[in-house]
Amino acid sequence: MTYRLLLAFFILFFAQTSMATETQIMVRAKAVDAKFIGSSVGGLRAVVTDAETGEVLDSGWINGDTGSTDTLIKNPIARGQALTDDNTAGFIAHVDITSPRLLKFTVMGPYAYRQSLQEASVTSWVIPGKHILGDGIILNMPGFIMDTWTSVLEGGIVQIFAKTAMLCGCKISPNTEWHPDNFESKAIIMRDSKKITEITLDFTGPVAIFSGKTKLEHPGHYKVITYIFDAKTGNVGVDRTIFEIPEEKEVVAEEAEDASATE
Repeated sequence: MTYRLLLAFFILFFAQTSMATETQIMVRAKAVDAKFIGSSVGGLRAVVTDAETGEVLDSGWINGDTGSTDTLIKNPIARGQALTDDNTAGFIAHVDITSPRLLKFTVMGPYAYRQSLQEASVTSWVIPGKHILGDGIILNMPGFIMDTWTSVLEGGIVQIFAKTAMLCGCKISPNTEWHPDNFESKAIIMRDSKKITEITLDFTGPVAIFSGKTKLEHPGHYKVITYIFDAKTGNVGVDRTIFEIPEEKEVVAEEAEDASATE
């Protein structure tokens, strides 16, 4: 009896496998108000799953170029117009399916800037043998690339710097399509989970750099949260780092020792 059940199972399994049709789907990701995300920022991880069962059907990396600035940013896009070419970043998923299935497409990245990782997903029905190529399935990914650091000076002065870019790596600069005047950038300084102050970060360039400074009266460890915000699109980028304001008495003690030695 067990033998017959196993035999029936294998016959059914191989029958279904032989009936499966390989179907190709191009998966791409585009940064909000910018270009396609690809190799220049470390690529994106793409995973294709069955939306109902969670079964992983394929996975891989989205690599390639960011696409044409003229097509994507400068010129109006006509209905049905192709947005990509053979060099534009993408991943072709290969799935074997026997009937129409609702699939989930998930992308995560950019992997060269892990502090700025974002994830986006969308579902779509896929029919066996009906390839989805060309522009394919495009996921719109919010976020910015941000890299924040600080410089602590004497007297409790701290300088805060934030290097920013669109999620595709496109630079924010007066000489690009992403002018710094279109964005708001600030730094929130916290200590022991309490907000101490918030300062504006001005564009100091020449490319992608926003910065500001403030004075803190009390020594200790602080956390700074920087953000960049585009009010027109609602797009937001955030980064975090920590710094320390040293005890002033250490500096005073050293000065006193130096004075005693001189006498």
